[in-house]
Amino acid sequence: MQLELGPEIISSYKRLAYKVWYALAEFVDNSTQAYFNNRAVLDKIYNETHTKLTVEITTGDDENGPFIRIRDNSIGMSSAELANAVVIGRPPANTRGRSKYGLGLKTGACWFGDLWTVETKKFGDGTAHKVTVNVPRIAKGHLTLPHRKTPAGEGEHYTIIEIRKLHREINTRTVGKVKDYLRSLYRVDIREERLVLKWNDKPLAWDPDINKRLYKRQDGRPAKKQFKFNIGKKRVYGWAGVLAKGTRREAGFSVIQAGRVITGWPDSYRPETLYGPQEGGSNDLVNQRLLGELFFQGFEVSHTKDQILFDGSDQEALENKLKRELAGLRQLALTYRKNGDEGGKRASDAQRSAALNRLEEEIESYGIVIFLETYEVPSASLLKKSNDSLKNAIVKRFEPDLRAKIGKLTVSLYLVKTMSPNDPYVLIESTESKTSVIVIINLAHPHWSQITKPESILNFIRHCAYDGVAEWKAYLMTGEIEPNTVKLIKDNLLRIPMTVGAASEGR
Repeated sequence: MQLELGPEIISSYKRLAYKVWYALAEFVDNSTQAYFNNRAVLDKIYNETHTKLTVEITTGDDENGPFIRIRDNSIGMSSAELANAVVIGRPPANTRGRSKYGLGLKTGACWFGDLWTVETKKFGDGTAHKVTVNVPRIAKGHLTLPHRKTPAGEGEHYTIIEIRKLHREINTRTVGKVKDYLRSLYRVDIREERLVLKWNDKPLAWDPDINKRLYKRQDGRPAKKQFKFNIGKKRVYGWAGVLAKGTRREAGFSVIQAGRVITGWPDSYRPETLYGPQEGGSNDLVNQRLLGELFFQGFEVSHTKDQILFDGSDQEALENKLKRELAGLRQLALTYRKNGDEGGKRASDAQRSAALNRLEEEIESYGIVIFLETYEVPSASLLKKSNDSLKNAIVKRFEPDLRAKIGKLTVSLYLVKTMSPNDPYVLIESTESKTSVIVIINLAHPHWSQITKPESILNFIRHCAYDGVAEWKAYLMTGEIEPNTVKLIKDNLLRIPMTVGAASEGR
């Protein structure tokens, strides 16, 4: 007994879970990969003719009905290469590029329609070829494809795929979305000016310089970071940045392999460790400001090339490494002031008076009076034992949300949601190491719920962090944590303009 695949399987391709843009991408992948495989020859031709690799997608309706046509000026196919291309599931000679499984041409064309043709002419050959695929006829067992040969000039080179008897037409309502996805999928080729991708004769463009739209630090540098790391034997590299003017639609990461976007804008990848556990990310400033590109090497992709197929714990490892690499940028996205106003506007007299009135009410309240009269302070040893136990449990369980370097000193900052409201608002370890300060902020503490504005969040975190650094410096220099010394050091720290996350970027 043996497994056999009957020709009727071709009829099932129209039920594949494609999106229009990913089905069209199958043809563009083939055109661009053919260019990469023959780059030296084609670049010489393009230079001589002042042209570039061009893929034109045309939709229309003529006397024979609606059609989709994809035409390129890549290298073209010989008779043998064309015969190989129409064999279902036969991988190409080069499987490390964009054409991997030997399915894309057939699945993409059959998904769109029941009748399609491939007309091609390879550079250097003297013959053009055209084959016709009638899907219902093949499903009934008629496997011989009509093949027409015509003489052609050796200098010609092209492939034209035309699809008719459509199951799916690209209507006016969805054209804008399809064009957005296509220009995103091929952004690398477009911005590096090696591909002209046209939709109904109009080129699709991609913004070549994201740096212009990134938040600028005080020294004029864009808030952007390059990174690279390995996941097992696979490689990931890329960049991340913080938009000056954020929009949820633009935030998120684009995942790119072999120079082609697998998942990305306008439906970006949002790692849970950076954007939150909710589907599509939490509704906060990170989901409006943080964006970037992830370039993958060595990962498997689905046969429709619309998602990465992670092995084992690879995705978890990836997202944890991104969290560590981009902690500073994430915090900046959450807290920076708009319009580059690092100093912020000074409070008015009326605002200061209102604040003093409110504070006066709090200080003189009955609750504070009773607390100060009745509260019994635990012994220093008991307090230290309790805080150390809580601190050790948190450090063991969580990765820091921010790890910043100040010379040889490492400041590890934890923002913890799972602590008890009854736990301290902040835990600081500043005396156990000459090179390390740990600051743990309790996001479950009642006071945190009153801190809602980005400026307030930044200042609260800044004060907690600088408390730790000031204590560390005082203890390092004097061997004790004396209040006036700590306040003097912190006073000087608060006079130094700093952007949260700058240390993690490097200068």
